[in-house]
Amino acid sequence: MFLSRVEVPWDFVRNPYGFHRQLWRMFPGEARETRKNGEEPRQGFLFRVEESQPGRIARLLVQSRRPPTAAPDLVLVGTREVNPQPQAGQRLAFMVTANPIKTIADTEREQKPGKKSDKCRVPLIREEDQREWLIRKLMGAAEVEATTIQVHPPLYFRKGNRAGKLVTVTYEGLLRVTGADTLTALLESGVGPAKGFGCGLLLVRRF
Repeated sequence: MFLSRVEVPWDFVRNPYGFHRQLWRMFPGEARETRKNGEEPRQGFLFRVEESQPGRIARLLVQSRRPPTAAPDLVLVGTREVNPQPQAGQRLAFMVTANPIKTIADTEREQKPGKKSDKCRVPLIREEDQREWLIRKLMGAAEVEATTIQVHPPLYFRKGNRAGKLVTVTYEGLLRVTGADTLTALLESGVGPAKGFGCGLLLVRRF
């Protein structure tokens, strides 16, 4: 895998979904995402927004299976190859920005023409629920020994003709590896939904 630092002009990312669209330009020929759910192997790339303020250049960290290439108006600051090899029992510091949610029955489905599913996703607001969500997502890969949770302001976006809102949090703490292969798969494929908005990139380092 490769980790890259990329800078994106503010005009390209006024809509939060713009990050994902712009980054695709750095991977010409890469097969587009076709997964039907979060359990299938990840395609393309993962990223996290490290700095983004209105009117200023946004700074991103991008993880990909192959190195990105230069694209007009995007600045590729640098790229390095990484080869994570977690070991069972190992303790690692971790960080991940995620979109912890739960699925419930959609009581307003009849008011949404064209919607096929009778379910909808809602954000988890209580810190206890957010922590339990992370524990479930890492089950079989690692045990969370300690974590802090930073809640971010809501992200308002447009995707096609649809407007939406995301609630994201950043987890940072300490984990103990219980399944090395499973954790490696999570490092490659990401954790949870909303990866097109900069969620899911799990970063670890030796503690």
